Amino acid sequence: MSNMPTLETKFITLAGYSHRYVEAGAGNETIFLVHGFSSSLDAFEKVIPLFARTYRVLALDLLGFGQSEKPLNVRYTLSLYSDLMLEFLRQTNTLGSGKQLFAVGHSMGGKYLLALSLLHPNALTKLVISNTDGFIYVPSMVRAASFWGVRHLVRRMVSNPNFVRKTMQNVYHDSSLITPDHFKRNVEMVQSRENFDAMMALNRDYRYLDLRRTGLRARLSELTLPVLIVWGEQDRFIPPKYAAIAKREIPNSTLQMIPNCGHVPMVEKPNEFVQLSTAFFNS
Repeated sequence: MSNMPTLETKFITLAGYSHRYVEAGAGNETIFLVHGFSSSLDAFEKVIPLFARTYRVLALDLLGFGQSEKPLNVRYTLSLYSDLMLEFLRQTNTLGSGKQLFAVGHSMGGKYLLALSLLHPNALTKLVISNTDGFIYVPSMVRAASFWGVRHLVRRMVSNPNFVRKTMQNVYHDSSLITPDHFKRNVEMVQSRENFDAMMALNRDYRYLDLRRTGLRARLSELTLPVLIVWGEQDRFIPPKYAAIAKREIPNSTLQMIPNCGHVPMVEKPNEFVQLSTAFFNS
């Protein structure tokens, strides 16, 4: 974590599982950062120091990701992740009267925070979701990738460096961000057996992690908190048409597009990302 020399890695036990997190800044206003699929809290390394100038910042490696535990025998569900996040926020003394809690979720993390806001309506004060996968249609056959007979083929494909490079080129608008070190880290991550098995466990449980199949998407009209939707204009991974769908389905939401930016605005355009989020939190 090159940009975070002062941040120590901490560990916390949630529902009996060890989770890694970092904390920065101070104050009564907290920003809770939630990463996407096949990622970790390191995705926020450029924005944590910027947010921490004004806010207390918490970032968590979700169960199955980063340096948190990766159990294969649990059922991964939106309600499980909502409960784990709520427990994390309680244990870190983030909830309570007079405390403002802002959350920022990227990709899958945005979907998880929408679920949290529906299942625990008073937890968050305001929410930013960025380039979220909550509105895409994923066919049921995606689960086939987790079947025993197919897994070794999937593993061979996703751990191939050419596949990793192609995926990264789809994720970033500015390919200069794919440094040799960054590329190497991504290849190592997908080639790790433990990571691959955890991804397959989530894939196996996809129907419990999908906003539509769980019935939560039909309940988005219940949301009362202000939501900012941030999207990279050049996102080829989850195209901007899904930003418009999210805007239409989430009440009390605002949409901000970031030009010359792909799927990960907090990496490609950290200053713009922080400015938009902070203006929204302060408004």
